[in-house]
Amino acid sequence: MAERHHNLTARLLDANLAHGRGDEVALCEGERTWTYRALTDQVARMGGALAALGVGKGERVAILMRDTLEAAATILGVIRIGAVAVPLSELARPDDLRESLGHAGAVVAVVDGELEPALDAIRGHLPALRDVVCFHPRAAGERDAEALCAAATPAAAMAVAPDDAALLLYSAGFADEAHGVRHDHASVVAAYESFAVSYLGLTAGQRVFAVARLSSAFGLGAGLIFPLLAGARALLLPVQPHSRTLLTAIAGFAPDYFLTTPSIYGQLARDVVASGAPQPLTGVKRAIAGGEGMPDKLIPRIRAALGADVEVGYGITEVMQLALAGIAADDARPGACGRPLAGIEARVVDDDGRPVGPDEIGTLQVRAPSMCTGYWTGLDTPAVDLDGWLTTRDRFLIDAKGVFHHCGRTDDLFKVGGKWVAPAEVERALISHDAVWEAAVIGVDDEDGLLKPLAFVVVNVGHQATPALEAELREFVKQTLAPYKYPRWIEFVDALPRGPGGRLLRYKLRPARRRRRAETGAV
Repeated sequence: MAERHHNLTARLLDANLAHGRGDEVALCEGERTWTYRALTDQVARMGGALAALGVGKGERVAILMRDTLEAAATILGVIRIGAVAVPLSELARPDDLRESLGHAGAVVAVVDGELEPALDAIRGHLPALRDVVCFHPRAAGERDAEALCAAATPAAAMAVAPDDAALLLYSAGFADEAHGVRHDHASVVAAYESFAVSYLGLTAGQRVFAVARLSSAFGLGAGLIFPLLAGARALLLPVQPHSRTLLTAIAGFAPDYFLTTPSIYGQLARDVVASGAPQPLTGVKRAIAGGEGMPDKLIPRIRAALGADVEVGYGITEVMQLALAGIAADDARPGACGRPLAGIEARVVDDDGRPVGPDEIGTLQVRAPSMCTGYWTGLDTPAVDLDGWLTTRDRFLIDAKGVFHHCGRTDDLFKVGGKWVAPAEVERALISHDAVWEAAVIGVDDEDGLLKPLAFVVVNVGHQATPALEAELREFVKQTLAPYKYPRWIEFVDALPRGPGGRLLRYKLRPARRRRRAETGAV
């Protein structure tokens, strides 16, 4: 019989109260703080409010919010009543939201008032969506989340089985169709034990600052769920992570653990040097980089500017957190991602599924207790083979010391700031502009060795390839797609390379991958 303690929120909230941590700080957001007792009350009230709206066990609830205390309580409140939390990026455009919410079959959406217009634009296309609940609603008649929570009867943690779904995470690592990665209560705890306990050594009372959004597995795990499971304290950052904001947050919060993407580390290192500020990370116990590839040249810059030896990891949404990690040495070969974490099995195989030898490039496969229970397609689709191995879309090699090295993707996708970019999506956005006849997009190293989109554009008849058009196209894509996807550089060409059947030969564009000067922002 299912027992209540299998519910994730019973372990990360009720258990902390039972251990006498009720008056200890659990979450911070700027000057705002919630103790474990206050957080438990807010989570229970949100669960009660959703239950009063008729949300049942296993139903999906979308969360479209900035990374606030209320967003954290909402995600956990959904899980508390046995429903499935579907956190979505605040940067998502209406078309992205329509696909994700429709695919998930979300019955309720909880949103920030300032993000609600994006949802309004697509509600007519979401027949399963019964209710929208707003924090700080802007229009009369909208359901007020705070009022609903205040009037709600606090919900106890519903009895669930370990393999009941808790989370549905949408990874943009799939270019072809929407894939919701389904995690159950047990897989999230297994990820915590592998990464936070065995690798980080995270304990009660320590402070964690993960600069990654709660809509991602990296941010949701490292920035919220894992610290609470440990009885630790986490800092949430609702605003976009500009250097000045991050430096102020680091100085005020004094984290023991700092986790973010290589892009953020590079931004901080560049801006700290430019401003002459003191090294901000000298007090951290561990500095972890994940979410995208770490350029080798960036490692000594981080150490010199920020005062920390960064540990580089490789993770995927399917295992909820990092699968590989280790100290990044100056003499390491390119793409070093360390070794498998406790409980994680990893191997590199050829196209026939046979393990390759040392220094041979193949496709990474992983097997772990924290593996997702499948992909949501209305019905669960298995993510692994009969032996439990997940075949990733990443190329790796293992050196003679057993260190895994990332060698690229098996498809055309690449990451920018820890978030996936599908070239075809950016190309479609460009082609929708009247001035563009054809377009092709690839990832190109900037001056720090971090990938950014480069677009090759064939101009339509009646338009001129000018710097003004280049600027207009960049802004057009920013307004059409999530802003991080826009092409940082645009090259106008007479034609794109194509095969006999008309297929774009993207590989012929890759010799143009010379390093380019990054767009930088001041501290």
